[in-house]
Amino acid sequence: MKIEIVDQRKSDECGCPEEDLIIGMCFLTIHLEKDNSGHLFLDMGDWDEEKLVECDGTIEDLRNRAHDWVEQIHINTLEH
Repeated sequence: MKIEIVDQRKSDECGCPEEDLIIGMCFLTIHLEKDNSGHLFLDMGDWDEEKLVECDGTIEDLRNRAHDWVEQIHINTLEH
C-alpha cells in the first residue's frame, strides 16, 4: 500500500514531530514521542483506534510501523 503524507508539523503541545497520513483507505496521525517510541492514531470516521509502538526514533521508521499496522487490519466490505 502507498503512503500519502498529507501534513507534517511539530505538535502544538510538546513540539514532537507529527504527520497526517493516508495509507490505503485509512487516515492516520502519527506522533513521535520524546522517548523515541511512537503513537499511531487511526481515524475511520465512526471507528478509531490508537496504538503505541516501538521505533528507531525516526519519523520515517514510525511511518513504516504505521504502514505495517494498517496492512494487518482486515476491512470487510459489503456487496450491494
